Amino acid sequence: MSAKIIHVVIVLFSLIGIETISVRIQATPPDALLGQTSLQMRCSYTTVTGEFVTGVDIQAKINGQFRTIATFYTPSVPLNATLTTNGNYLSDRVTLTNPTTSSTDSALIQFSQIVCEDENVYMCQVGYAGSDGSRSAISTVANINVKGYPEQPDSVPSYVPSAGIEEGNNVVFTCTGNVGKPQGKFRWVRYRRNSNGATIQETPYETETTTAVQMPGTCTFNGTSQLTLKMEQIDNNVVVRCQVIYQDEPQGSLYKQTDGINVYYRVRNVQVTKSPTNLSFAEGAGPITLTCTSDGNPDVTNTGYTWYKESKYYVSLGTGPTYVIKKVVITTTHNNGSYIEFLNNSTNIVWKVIRRRGKCKRSLTSRYKPPAFVILARRCSLVTEVTKVPLWKLKCTRSNPNNASPVIGGYDYSTLVPGMNFVNRPLWLTRDIPFKKNFPVVTQDNVVAYGLT
Repeated sequence: MSAKIIHVVIVLFSLIGIETISVRIQATPPDALLGQTSLQMRCSYTTVTGEFVTGVDIQAKINGQFRTIATFYTPSVPLNATLTTNGNYLSDRVTLTNPTTSSTDSALIQFSQIVCEDENVYMCQVGYAGSDGSRSAISTVANINVKGYPEQPDSVPSYVPSAGIEEGNNVVFTCTGNVGKPQGKFRWVRYRRNSNGATIQETPYETETTTAVQMPGTCTFNGTSQLTLKMEQIDNNVVVRCQVIYQDEPQGSLYKQTDGINVYYRVRNVQVTKSPTNLSFAEGAGPITLTCTSDGNPDVTNTGYTWYKESKYYVSLGTGPTYVIKKVVITTTHNNGSYIEFLNNSTNIVWKVIRRRGKCKRSLTSRYKPPAFVILARRCSLVTEVTKVPLWKLKCTRSNPNNASPVIGGYDYSTLVPGMNFVNRPLWLTRDIPFKKNFPVVTQDNVVAYGLT
């Protein structure tokens, strides 16, 4: 029994003796940048008394197997360190340094330039000799991770359609470029600006997908991202930016952006003002300047403004954003003046109506053929109605305390307007109806019947 125990102890002692040398490999730093850089791959060893190193091999994993890429020698073997056939891809990019002692030292690969192939798994094998003969020991593994910085996008974002953009259009923006390694992405930012180019609203878009393909020879990724925006009036002069996000950090200078984008939109915010601003004017007063302003793209030019005087028939008075009434004249035919501004910016057409208080002439007539549709509306002091050809939207009121008959000139107009009620209460009526500007006007008590077809 005791003989067997002694035998086992002797075997264990012999196995432990094989691993008396220690070997270690390390890349400094482990993360390398593509291009000119300084990186060291060092294989260090320490022996015990009676052992000495005869050579060192640094190996890389090639086609799934560790293969020697560089061989080093100690002073006992006076040869220069060399690259092997498998290590020829390192030529002109590394410097090899032999160990200077056979006991405690290291073999060194000094990189002066990093390429994609350098991203790999490495280990080293040390040959040594002792009282038991020649042996070898291997290290654990070390990794080199190659990183590539991203670059500015290839160009300013392209967009479709690229011209003639109108409010309501969907515009697709596309951005491409090197997003680095590990793979980065693009973020989008929309800058809404006023006419002076100052930003009034900044909207980031962080969740748009970036698809990427690894670029041969660079091992970085080429990314592509798209953004779809529905254009609004406020987007006129908008700037859209594409910016690189790398390792979750926006890269401040790595962006490209569009110039201001022209967005067409219809005329709106039409205002007609008068100067002086009196509520009423005496006969002979003047001059009175009427001014029309609006917002639209393209801008309304001088010839896009046309002024009309409302009467039995509409007659053009002139063009331009202003119209001057030199002197107020009250006649039976112009006792209740309405000045209408017609605007056209080629994107849409807008009517603007100004009414001035005047005395209403009482008259009944049946010489006109009844229109296909009528609106009864109270004459009013200076007000404005914004209308759009071919629709004119009116909100009208009429009080009829005396239960007056809706028959005017022998024609019962109540049959033409659905829901019209003339009995003891104000009438409110809102309709979208085609407007024919030259239909004659029939008046009764301070109420006007506008003929419309």
